[in-house]
Amino acid sequence: MKITIDNKKIKIDKPATVLDVAAQNDIYIPSLCAHPELVPYGGCRLCIVEIEGRRGYPTACTTHVEDGMVVRTDTKILKEMRTELTQLILSEHPSACMMCDDVEGCSVFQGTIRKVGITTGCRWCPKDKDCEFQRIVESLGIHDLTLPGLYRDIPIEKYDPFFDRDYNLCIYCGRCVRICNEYRKSSVLSLKQRGKFTTIGPAFEATHIDANCEFCGACVSVCPTGAMSEKSRKWWGVPEKYEASTCPLCSLNCDIQVLTLKDKIVGTLPPGVPHEAGGELCVKGRFCLSELVNRTTRILEPQFKYKEGYGFVSWEVANEKAVEIVKEVKPGRSAMLLSPSLNLEEIHFAKQFAEKALHTELISSSCINENLLAYMEMASHSVSLNDLKKAGCLLSIFLDGNYKYAPVTMLIKDLASKVIPYCQIGWTKDTTTRFATHFYVPKSGDVEGFLDKILFNLKKEKAKTKQPIITETLAETKNSAMIIGPEIMSLTNCISILDKLKQVAKQSHSMIYMPNPYGNLDGLLALVDVVPFDEIRKKIDKKEIDLLYLVGDSAFKKNPGVMKIIYQNAFPAPEDLQPDLILPTALWGESNGRYLNTDKKIKKSYSVGDRHGYSLPHRQVFLDLAKSLKVKLPKFSAKDLRKEFQLKLKPVPEKIKVPAPSKNYPFSLVQENAQHVYSSLNLSTGIEGFGDLVKADHILLHPSDARKQGFNNEEWAILGSSKTEKKFRVLIRKNIPKGIVLLTSSNGQLEFESNPCPVKIRRDHV
Repeated sequence: MKITIDNKKIKIDKPATVLDVAAQNDIYIPSLCAHPELVPYGGCRLCIVEIEGRRGYPTACTTHVEDGMVVRTDTKILKEMRTELTQLILSEHPSACMMCDDVEGCSVFQGTIRKVGITTGCRWCPKDKDCEFQRIVESLGIHDLTLPGLYRDIPIEKYDPFFDRDYNLCIYCGRCVRICNEYRKSSVLSLKQRGKFTTIGPAFEATHIDANCEFCGACVSVCPTGAMSEKSRKWWGVPEKYEASTCPLCSLNCDIQVLTLKDKIVGTLPPGVPHEAGGELCVKGRFCLSELVNRTTRILEPQFKYKEGYGFVSWEVANEKAVEIVKEVKPGRSAMLLSPSLNLEEIHFAKQFAEKALHTELISSSCINENLLAYMEMASHSVSLNDLKKAGCLLSIFLDGNYKYAPVTMLIKDLASKVIPYCQIGWTKDTTTRFATHFYVPKSGDVEGFLDKILFNLKKEKAKTKQPIITETLAETKNSAMIIGPEIMSLTNCISILDKLKQVAKQSHSMIYMPNPYGNLDGLLALVDVVPFDEIRKKIDKKEIDLLYLVGDSAFKKNPGVMKIIYQNAFPAPEDLQPDLILPTALWGESNGRYLNTDKKIKKSYSVGDRHGYSLPHRQVFLDLAKSLKVKLPKFSAKDLRKEFQLKLKPVPEKIKVPAPSKNYPFSLVQENAQHVYSSLNLSTGIEGFGDLVKADHILLHPSDARKQGFNNEEWAILGSSKTEKKFRVLIRKNIPKGIVLLTSSNGQLEFESNPCPVKIRRDHV
């Protein structure tokens, strides 16, 4: 098929719109509402063109090419019509800088004026020089307003985390609403009110949090003006580089691009053209990484604890002190704890240093326990995310996809919207729940019984119990798939529940997919024969450990009773831990590295920003220390990774009786360990915006339960079981089912005797 655009003959191999073909051949057609991820809309009318043989002026974004078509995009009448349309938009858009004769000098010499509270022109706008609308005005050569100007004076919305909204800059292109509905399938955003007072946001004046916004940032990415802007990089200006990398914040290790300015990491985006990058990331990959790297509380210099207190030392002195500490300790009396966020090279050199310099095989991580090992043993047989696309039905079990695992939740929504059966079992409603044909909330203490009924039906080919839909779906559908969430690891009977799920998968011939919240846990287990953390804790209690070497892991709030502690991390240690030596290290984005993801693929991340202070990459720290100790550490090779690893699992423990709710204890308390952690930093407490989404040490209630108990947000409540009573603040969330109380612990420890646990709630009147 051949067409002609502006006298340029173009050959086309596949169906496309005129706008797409023009863009692919460097022919500029102005457009504001069009986007590659969205259904053609034709709302802004700026992409109108002339086509020989057709009446009127069709929009290029909605017109598909035909053989022999002759298109003109830059005639006098088209320019005049586009200019008039743009003038209409400018009449309600702050545009003083576009019309000012001194705009060039102002942009060069008065850059500081941009930091003000209200946008009246480009120099005051966070999208200056990175604005699609600004480019269109410049391309049309508009220097004067021909229509009366109107400033709508809409208050700027700053109350939600991660991005601000200034609808005085909104041009109603609809991209944000459409990307939320069509691409992410979240349906959080809509147009509100009418006329000049139109704004965009959740219905009924709800906050984005209450509307279950995932904060993927897709709306911010596609906004062609400064109406939506990231809080963390609002005034940085246009990035200089966009570097490809990998997200280290969960086992999916999504592809990302890192934004840098003057060799400083200022933000992250999904892969692709910046304003065309959709919402493939979760909130952590989209907004949290740059804040992690740029935390003001990072450790910047080595420190040694003298008798008088901590003192800054050079790396040479720090190495000398480390050598002294290591030589004081006898072989076999050291233990090393590693963060599962470390990359493969860092884990390799840490292991080699432990074996050859510390002469110990006691290597673990504070997250590693029997439940995690059982989960990861089952996950080692997991299919790839790509295999899930072939699923004929989906069953998710304890998968909380809120604020994480975006590729998984997007795949579920995409498949379920194509009428593929989707059922969900769990205690938390997530972004996929509204796509589920059935959502089941197991009773406290009856999870295994619930699964036993499914197994019974599968074996007997009957469906007489309370959940026949699940049985029929799994039994009658080819390529059924079970997605098991890591929240299951915090349950008291996790191991026996996993055993039941194995039987369900085997009986129904279902694929299983099991992500985890740690960036390189698969790599850690593939490189190191780890021991459960409790074994190291027991040895410390027995005084069998003299040196504790913490590498990106802060397992203890205070010294557990060892002679020496070396703390190697980018973030400060707990105040009462009092390490003997503190070694500052680089983070993701400041050193090269590789990760092993859930699909068993090696993903690469790159050094794109300058290291902070005097920090060094973990591998360099180990190599320098080994050199001082006259120990040679072998280089890392991907061949060192074990394709299959056998975990040291104990026999399935005896099932613990978890009591069911009763008249005296009518609520089921579900406790989650803190899983949003990177290199010992809990994102819930370490990043302000994320702390607004996942409140550590708060109990979450359904609105009707809160109303019956008389609770408002942030009020104190006393939560009591038959053995334990503790105080927590209350948060009201619509995604918590009735009768369920959700508690996320910041210290990784369960607060009550069983999980789930029957409890009662009463107000704290003190």
